Amino acid sequence: MSASFRSGLLAGVAVIAGLPAAADAEPYRFHADHVLGTSLDIAVAAGNPATALMAAEAARAEVARLDGLLSGWRPDSDLSRLNAAGVAAVSPELFAVLTACERWGAATDGAFSCRLGAVEALWRGAEAGGFAPEAAMLEAAARAAANAQIALDRGSRQVRLGAGTTLAIDGLAKGWIIDAAGAAALRAAPDVTGLMIDIGGDLRCWGRAGPARDWQVGVVDPARPADNDAPLLTLALANKAVAASGRGPRDRCIGGTRYSHLLSPVSGDAAANETVFAAVAADRAADADALATALAVVPPQVGLALARRFAGVEALLITGSGERLQSGGWASLETVRTPLTCAAADGAGWPAGFAVTVDYEVPKIASSRYHAPYLVMWITDPDGQMVRTLLMLGRKSEWAPENYIWWRRYGRRTPDIVDSVARATRAPGRYSVAWDGRDDNGKRVGQGRYVLHIEATREHGGHSYQSVGLELGAAGADFSLSGKDEIGALQARYGERK
Repeated sequence: MSASFRSGLLAGVAVIAGLPAAADAEPYRFHADHVLGTSLDIAVAAGNPATALMAAEAARAEVARLDGLLSGWRPDSDLSRLNAAGVAAVSPELFAVLTACERWGAATDGAFSCRLGAVEALWRGAEAGGFAPEAAMLEAAARAAANAQIALDRGSRQVRLGAGTTLAIDGLAKGWIIDAAGAAALRAAPDVTGLMIDIGGDLRCWGRAGPARDWQVGVVDPARPADNDAPLLTLALANKAVAASGRGPRDRCIGGTRYSHLLSPVSGDAAANETVFAAVAADRAADADALATALAVVPPQVGLALARRFAGVEALLITGSGERLQSGGWASLETVRTPLTCAAADGAGWPAGFAVTVDYEVPKIASSRYHAPYLVMWITDPDGQMVRTLLMLGRKSEWAPENYIWWRRYGRRTPDIVDSVARATRAPGRYSVAWDGRDDNGKRVGQGRYVLHIEATREHGGHSYQSVGLELGAAGADFSLSGKDEIGALQARYGERK
């Protein structure tokens, strides 16, 4: 178990869990990046840090073990070997997942499918070649997958795939891994009173965050996944799982046209219906994961009727026009709702829907004493007057002054901003943050010249600072920094958010 995971804090990119009342103890929180291609966040309500760490390490180990069996991206996984051979005796875990996949396919009238590996391969090839896939080829591959006979022999755990069938189980496997990781954590540390495991926005809560206090879980809109985007809505959960699916950054851009990453099991084409966002609460993460995927590829009224078939399930669907459709019990889970539309600009504001999206990099630095950097990003006017602090990575308040340019000019005047803006440090990789055109007081700013600043300090490392001017007018624009030392390459785009 890495030291960064042992000491990490919950980043809150996809959830905001366990926001406590002042009298309640804060749950112990752990964070790791590059887990199943995304991030892992764990919060543990326990009597002491040793018990919390024991639970978190058991969960992390189980995630790693199951990744070795269920990953469709690792050539040595149990799933990859089955796809290559077409017939094999598989592990109990993969057999259980495939059984659940087939069950959910039948229960959703084919709206959910784990058989679309060949269809996904056609889309990946099209994306690499820069051309849209042929509809006839997609439909033929989807039809072949739907009609294929998949034999599951429970006694021998032998699986036989129909000719040309390739399994793609991501739509359920991540939730199944969350369920299994939670069970492993509770076996290792049975004294914990509450547990939350989140992998890339799909999550499950066991128990409560504190005495008589549910887990407060922020669900992020897939179309607004930047590090500093506010959650679309907040749920209060106890012994419940939630998963969301919809249009967003995973969508494909081919030949200048955007296609949903969600595929229709009927046509093989990118899902094109009124539903742009589906969130599902269920007793288990695997069930929520599968249903959220299914509901995102069918018309909203069909999806809502589908969700109502299952006991213990609540669902929220949002259409492209902003209409919300929800099951009868959804309102009892929701505590805070973020408006889907912004207030009108104060004066001559930015064009409707415009934002500045900043893709930044935490560079990988070879060091035996490597620690993720403390980083701050902010906006000023050309005269250096503060407009907006966009991002702080690093929750240890004593380290805030080490980014001394930001601290001396702005941070020490408003020390409370460390608590309100700071998030956990991030491992090397590429991330995104967005500026919605508002200042620190929530007021919209106008078009004109601004400066984007970024500063980073690393424990046992160096200090770096860079800035770039932003000319924000009626038309979109792109800006970039090459990066240096503790700061990686940065690209900023001003325009309508995709």
